[in-house]
Amino acid sequence: MYEIVYTSLATRDFTQDELTALLDHARRANQARGITGMMIYRKREFLQLLEGEQAVVQALYERIALDERHHQMAKIWDGPITARSFEGWEMAFVAPGDDSLQSHPGYRDLMERGLIAASGDSTGKKLLLSLRDDFLGGR
Repeated sequence: MYEIVYTSLATRDFTQDELTALLDHARRANQARGITGMMIYRKREFLQLLEGEQAVVQALYERIALDERHHQMAKIWDGPITARSFEGWEMAFVAPGDDSLQSHPGYRDLMERGLIAASGDSTGKKLLLSLRDDFLGGR
């Protein structure tokens, strides 16, 4: 098993319908490829974790990098893992607003600095796991 965690900036705001279409496509494609993971979207910023077989995850990451709907893509971690963190989720998704973040302790940095700045280095995966547990109820 292998994972990649990255951030990127959307070239424009995504509507709810566009996010839904993006997620529907990603979930179908990920299921066919054996990929699981999670995507966070907040104020044009994306944070995403992809996990699965190394060659498949790397190929998907390279394909995502070519997508013109975002730029400033930055890989913050990639490497082998012993187990999936998002087993059963073809693509978990959270788009937290200020009100929902304020109701959960520990997200002050995310609210003040933004998703990309708050996700640097190893904190990116920790943030994804915290958002999973707080907003999706874990699994």
